[in-house]
Amino acid sequence: MFILRFMNDEDDLSVKEFTSLTTVKEYISQNNLEKTWHEIEEVKKVIPNLKED
Repeated sequence: MFILRFMNDEDDLSVKEFTSLTTVKEYISQNNLEKTWHEIEEVKKVIPNLKED
């Protein structure tokens, strides 16, 4: 899983999740995010939150 953080048109931080790096790059290209601040993070393992009793 990949997480994309970027600044949207209102200068707010937005976060989107993707299943592959290819889809992240397509999204960046389609939305003209190349020249705006963005960050890609790869999440290799998701650990569920466990409630303590």
